[in-house]
Amino acid sequence: MTKKIDQRLPKDSGATKLPNYAAIKSPWERMYGFRDAMRYITRYEAVFGAAILQGIRILIPEYEDRSQTICQAAFDRMYATSQKYGVTQEYLLNMHPFMCGEFVGALIGDEGDDGMLMPGRVQDFGTYRCEKELDACPWDIIGSELCRATTMSLQAQALGSAERHRPGPTLDYAMVEARGCGDRHCRIVAENREKYPMPEHALWQSFGPIATADQIKCTPEEECVEDPMVFREECGFKFANGTNLEEGSEMAAMVQFATSSCLYFFPTLTRAIDEGRLDEKTILHVLKCVLEAAGKAAFGEPYARLAAREWLGVPVEAPWDGRIMGGHIEMMLQALMCAYEVEAFNKDEVILVIDRKGLEISNGWMQTPCHIAYWNGMVKTLVSPQWFVFEEGSTDKQIRVRIAKKIDKFC
Repeated sequence: MTKKIDQRLPKDSGATKLPNYAAIKSPWERMYGFRDAMRYITRYEAVFGAAILQGIRILIPEYEDRSQTICQAAFDRMYATSQKYGVTQEYLLNMHPFMCGEFVGALIGDEGDDGMLMPGRVQDFGTYRCEKELDACPWDIIGSELCRATTMSLQAQALGSAERHRPGPTLDYAMVEARGCGDRHCRIVAENREKYPMPEHALWQSFGPIATADQIKCTPEEECVEDPMVFREECGFKFANGTNLEEGSEMAAMVQFATSSCLYFFPTLTRAIDEGRLDEKTILHVLKCVLEAAGKAAFGEPYARLAAREWLGVPVEAPWDGRIMGGHIEMMLQALMCAYEVEAFNKDEVILVIDRKGLEISNGWMQTPCHIAYWNGMVKTLVSPQWFVFEEGSTDKQIRVRIAKKIDKFC
């Protein structure tokens, strides 16, 4: 085993002579700016999350049961967080003293949407009714269960924040349209049930129906947007909400804490373990099977392999070896803003030492084995079945990932 690192330029090479840019950089000097990096990691984690949900569909076969479990886990987690910490961005969101009740949840959701690259517009913003229309969603490939759960996590934040800070009229949040279900837009409508009565519904039934469907304002497709405000010139490259809050592009880094699987799916599985419905061994086995297959599918077609090399800037003359997979993982970690060190990077092996907290963001202890399985599947089609991605020598604080050739008759 060698610890040799192929020659690569220092991260600050040329910093005193040329302008510095916020970018991720491959081992072969291919760079991508902040906007593209955020787009990349958001979609990357969405694909990862889609595979996780497929595993949950195997583990919890019935749709209603599965959706209720995911929604309940999301609701309980965000409600507890709101009760414990409150609206930590309360003053930044410019919530005026007269704003009270679950109406304030609309401000929280509006900021979160743009921060997670889900641009759109607020169509109604009042104490008894709110409406938000989204034109794009990087998570729209995952599944309708996630659409339901995100709505209930917002419901929980609205309830928790109102109870802690400013009690007042309640709102029932519903996602009446969802891109993950084939709709052109995502649309959240929140209604006060005293003013707009409707029958009670189970937590998972967060798609409606609603009482004010006739008030919906739908934007024509030609007027829709693809980028959040911080990436649009017409908005001055700033996010602005209904209470005149302004934030810069740094808010788009919110994607670091918003991976779909981390916030919604892993807590669901942890809850199922705690309740004795599922056991850890079975969960990890199913997820490993699904994620390795998803990883293999990522580069199964020859053009996908070539596209990956081009995206990474790998020289044409460079051989197909573990460095290509190592570069892929490095770009992902940089975009996720996860600290790591390169211990080895050569034709024989790549060793990356990853900060565990950076990868296992927010209640995501399953992130490590799932990502390892995902990457191990990828390397088979991106490089060759001779190559494996596996853990070796990890600690409580660091994940040591090795990419090398080996023979395994039971893989």
